[in-house]
Amino acid sequence: MVLEAERWLELHRFRALRDAGASISEIARETGLNWRTVKKYVEDDGPAAPPVAAPRPSRRKQMIEQYAPVIDAWLRAELRLKATVVHERLVEEYGFPGTYQRVKLFLQEARPRIAEELGFTPRELARLHRRFEVVPERRRRWTGATRAASWRMWGSAGSTPST
Repeated sequence: MVLEAERWLELHRFRALRDAGASISEIARETGLNWRTVKKYVEDDGPAAPPVAAPRPSRRKQMIEQYAPVIDAWLRAELRLKATVVHERLVEEYGFPGTYQRVKLFLQEARPRIAEELGFTPRELARLHRRFEVVPERRRRWTGATRAASWRMWGSAGSTPST
């Protein structure tokens, strides 16, 4: 078990209690950890620094790295290319086995880098993103009179207006 740095520091503080005569089980009850874990970190020959878990390479990240030159070339040609389009093209043209989410995360990292290569400032890059908003209409209440007027105007339920 690799402890977080805060928990390790907490156990490190309890070494003084151990030196004062507190038992391992008492310290374990205080910390809420297993007595074996407490014993491991409270003993004199325990580690002097908090343990660090070995970094594991992400398989998903490695999967998309094979396609990075292709995606970068597409972004250099069209910086506003959407992640859905990139994912569809990767699947159709290159047989990409990854998910849309992985492509989207990769584009979040790649777009600023490519924009900097192309000479865009962060402010200009932010302006490339367009946000469309729809003004909400007042909701029409369908009463018998409005429904009847609508039917008179459109004819039957499935027909289109006559011009």
